Formats: sequence, C-alpha cells, structure tokens
Amino acid sequence: MKRIRKRRLSDSIPVAAMGDVAFLLMIFYMTTTLVTDQKPRFIETPRIAEAANMPSPYPLVIYLDQTMANQGRVYFFNEAVPLDDLAALVQERAALAPGAVRVYLSIERNLPYRKLNEVVQALKDAGVRNLVITTRPPEREP
Repeated sequence: MKRIRKRRLSDSIPVAAMGDVAFLLMIFYMTTTLVTDQKPRFIETPRIAEAANMPSPYPLVIYLDQTMANQGRVYFFNEAVPLDDLAALVQERAALAPGAVRVYLSIERNLPYRKLNEVVQALKDAGVRNLVITTRPPEREP
C-alpha cells in the first residue's frame, strides 16, 4: 500500500502579482478622480498696496572688478565713479524710481572680501535694502 504524503504549506507569501494589482489600483484611482480646472480669482487691491509692494522695473546695476577696486572706483550707469560718491548716486537714482529699488552688484569671483565690504557698506549707507550679489569669472588678460 502506498503512503500518501501530505504537502507542506510554504511559509512565503506569493508577491508575483503585487505589481499588477498596484498598477490596476493606480489606474482605478486616476480614472475616478475628478479633475477640476481651477481658474485664478482676481482680487481688487488698493492702489497704495500695489505701489508699496511693487519693485522698481529699473534695477540699479553696479560692476566691480579687481582693477577698479584697486583704484577705489565702481562702474555705475555707464561710467566709472569713485566709491565715495556711490551712496549719493544710488540715493539720487532711487529717488527717481517708482517703487522699491533692486540693486545688482556684479563682481569678479576673486575680488577680496574687503573691497566687496566697502561697496556693500556704501549701499547700506544709501538705504538699499534689496541687494543681489552675482559673481563672474575674472577677465582674462590678452
């Protein structure tokens, strides 16, 4: 007489179809979710609030490289000006702007921090509160 062996149940969980089930659930949720087209609402704001928060469309750009820094000069509005006059010139140009003034300071990457600090201090004395400092590689000598 043959003895019938009883099969052992394995302890592992079959996960082969789990990817298929996850993909089908994802398709189900994507097709049943409502897609709404939200349109922006325009809110009427007072003119005073617009003028106070709107930055000036004309930023002030200041260029500074190693040779100009050694001479105590910066390049501002298409001319080289002494660093001592920069605060007064920035205040004068900022007074003409319709809103808050943005100042961009473009410097060479290897400019000493001491020179940069002098320009930033002059801008701080001029009342500049919004300053963006960008760096560029040093100019190559021919």
